[in-house]
Amino acid sequence: MGFLEKQTDPTSPMHWRGDMQADYFYPSGIAGDKFFRHLMEKDTFLATKCKPCNKILFPPRLYCEDCFEEISEDDWMEVPASGKVKLFTKATINAHGVKMEEPKVIALIDIDNTDGAMLGIIKTNELDKDFSGVKVKAVLRPKGNREGTLKDILYWQVI
Repeated sequence: MGFLEKQTDPTSPMHWRGDMQADYFYPSGIAGDKFFRHLMEKDTFLATKCKPCNKILFPPRLYCEDCFEEISEDDWMEVPASGKVKLFTKATINAHGVKMEEPKVIALIDIDNTDGAMLGIIKTNELDKDFSGVKVKAVLRPKGNREGTLKDILYWQVI
């Protein structure tokens, strides 16, 4: 069956010989764009406040995911690029199943003054340490070299 032929029998097997290119583009959206533009110029993060829920949303959003309230332009705020480790793991293999030369500590970090969290790599030589509750701060690329992506956060440093 060719690509343009219509499948009419659900029990008939389908297959595709050869390679098929599949490119994906995930835009950051309005809130994400504003967050990354801010990160390019400042050493802080942006968050939004939902007044009805009294939650500080991080990453910032245009609508509250709990009450669906629209977030106004006045409810954007700067928050520190720091937090506490909520969960962590020591990674010894990469996403392709290949053993890494040096293991990495990957953590879910509760961002200070918000109700949100983000993933990050903690730069450390103490791979057997319990990082639960440890205070960390983001180490960012120098301002002139930032691209406006998550790659601008080089790693998280214990403070």
